[in-house]
Amino acid sequence: MTTQRPFGAYIISYMPDGLRIRKERRDDLATVLDWWMTKTSIPITLITSNWKSADFLLLGLSIDVAKLNVVEQPSQPLILNRIASLQAFYSSEHDWGIMLDDDAVLYDGPQHNRGPRLFAEMVANGIAAYHGVDVFFPINPQKIGFSPIYATDPPLYAAHHVFERSVDLKGSMFVVRNFKKEGKPVVLPDPNFLLHGEDRHFALEAVSSGYSVMRCENIVLRELSGISHFGADRLTQMKVGYTRLARMYKGYGLKIKPESHQQDLKEFWKNCWGNRPTRIIV
Repeated sequence: MTTQRPFGAYIISYMPDGLRIRKERRDDLATVLDWWMTKTSIPITLITSNWKSADFLLLGLSIDVAKLNVVEQPSQPLILNRIASLQAFYSSEHDWGIMLDDDAVLYDGPQHNRGPRLFAEMVANGIAAYHGVDVFFPINPQKIGFSPIYATDPPLYAAHHVFERSVDLKGSMFVVRNFKKEGKPVVLPDPNFLLHGEDRHFALEAVSSGYSVMRCENIVLRELSGISHFGADRLTQMKVGYTRLARMYKGYGLKIKPESHQQDLKEFWKNCWGNRPTRIIV
C-alpha cells in the first residue's frame, strides 16, 4: 500500500557562475535540505538550474541525493524556474505544494507557535477543513518584526490555524493547493515578467483568477543569510516591477500609490474578493 503524502516541497536552486558563490549557495541548500528532511517527512523535488555534475557530487557528501526528485533546468530567469517548479507540482498527486527558494525554512522554537508541525496538523485535519484557503504563506519577520501576531491571542493560536487575507507573499516560501488535481484552472505567472516582484505577480494572478491568497499566522519564515539574487537599489527595482504589475492588473482596479513603490489594493480587493471571508480559522 502506497503511503499518502498530501504535501510536497519544491525547492528552486539556481547556481550562479563563480566557484565561491556556488559553494556558499550549495552549503545553504544542504542546510535547508537537512532541515526539511529531519523536521518533516515531506518528499522534496529539487529544481536545479545551471547546476554542474560537481554540484551534485559535492552536495551528496552531506545529503543523500537519491532521496530527492531532481528536475534539471538550464540557466534561466527566476520566473521560468518558478514556472518549472509549479508545473512539476501540478503534475503530481500532492494536495499541497510548498514552493521554496533554496534558503528558506521556518523558525521552529517553542516561542514560534507551529513551525513544521503545521503541515502534519493539516494532514490530520484533512484538506476539506481548509476550504477557502488556496494559497498561503508564513509571517515575514522582516516586515512585521519578531513580535509575532499570535502573541496577541495565545489561546486562539494555540488551538487553531489562522489565515488572513494578504497578497504580500514572499517567494521564499508559499503553499499552493493543487488546482489541477481538483479539476480547476492552474495558476502560473507570465513567463515574460522578468522584473522584481514575481512573487507578488503570482499572488495577484491567483486572486484575480478567483482564488484566495492568505498569510498563515501560525508560522514564521526563516531565511538563511546567504548571497541574494538581487543587488542594490531593491526599492527602485520594486517600484519598477510593482508599477508594471499595476498596469497588468489595471482592469481589476490595481493602482500604484503616488510617490511610492506600494500598491493601492482597495479597488482590487473589491473587484476580485467579493464577499468571501478575509479571515479563516480552522
